Amino acid sequence: MRKLLISAILLILVLVGCETGTDIDEVNTDGSPIWTTVIPESNKYLYGVGRAKLTSAVNSENAAQSAARADLARKIQTTIQEAQTSYTADSSGSVADAYERITVETVNITMRNVKVEQKWTAPDGTVWALVSFHLNELDDLYSLAANDYLTQVEAKKIETENNLAALLLMLSEVEGKDTSQVAAEGTAMAEDIIAQCTEILEAIDSDVLAAALAERFDS
Repeated sequence: MRKLLISAILLILVLVGCETGTDIDEVNTDGSPIWTTVIPESNKYLYGVGRAKLTSAVNSENAAQSAARADLARKIQTTIQEAQTSYTADSSGSVADAYERITVETVNITMRNVKVEQKWTAPDGTVWALVSFHLNELDDLYSLAANDYLTQVEAKKIETENNLAALLLMLSEVEGKDTSQVAAEGTAMAEDIIAQCTEILEAIDSDVLAAALAERFDS
């Protein structure tokens, strides 16, 4: 009997461990999808829910999907920010702005991979939409956005260095005029930009941040 009880407990634990969250195919007692009343939860997906009631069914459906995508975008942004908190907590200035831009661009890329899971029209004409995104793709998309941004920063740094060199060369060839102030101001502006770019390039490691996302969500 004891062995049977232990086996039963182990089976229950296994089943619980396999649970991934809300079953989006469940329905409420009134026949509406479960996700219209319970926000779906999963360890593999993020979901967005939206609803709309406009003058036509087509407009209502489009608006509902847009609302669902906006809901999902907010959740993805929050998810990324929470995952990278330990890396960004001490960031400020240009580095903090860089993290924010990478997060926003990741969300933009992610929205191209969103799937419309279900649509439902209520008796009163309100259209509901459920969209999803698989979390195991998030680290790759973050890495893509981060590397693209860092490439732009590197290019900006090189361009600024080249522009400064060209400016100083041009000023050195000017005769009969005092160009020291122009040179000083141009150098100060360029060096400020170069310093910001260097700080960003040294502070942000896209591979480390992508790995943090992968560790948190891959299964």
